[in-house]
Amino acid sequence: MVLGDFQDSLVDVFGSSGGWLMGHAIVLSMAALIVLSIRNRDHIVNESGYGRKHFSQAMAVVLMTGLQYVFYTGSLGFPETMSMVLGITGALSALWMINVLE
Repeated sequence: MVLGDFQDSLVDVFGSSGGWLMGHAIVLSMAALIVLSIRNRDHIVNESGYGRKHFSQAMAVVLMTGLQYVFYTGSLGFPETMSMVLGITGALSALWMINVLE
């Protein structure tokens, strides 16, 4: 359910038991990475060389891209690939304009 069609590919490659095991290993790894990132977020933000401004801008780009993707595919009926390209382009363009006008 979490991996979608990728789980079917895992089952095709590794068989039903191996695909089940690999799928669960991937999901557990993703969950562990998320938990570790949340627990160490202050260290990551302070020691990575990037500040809170960079992370907030990255989150804004991801959010704007997602919203535009949903709008372009759902409301306007654009193909998924083109919607993603337009979403990323629009989000980065908006970020650039905000940074230049700041």
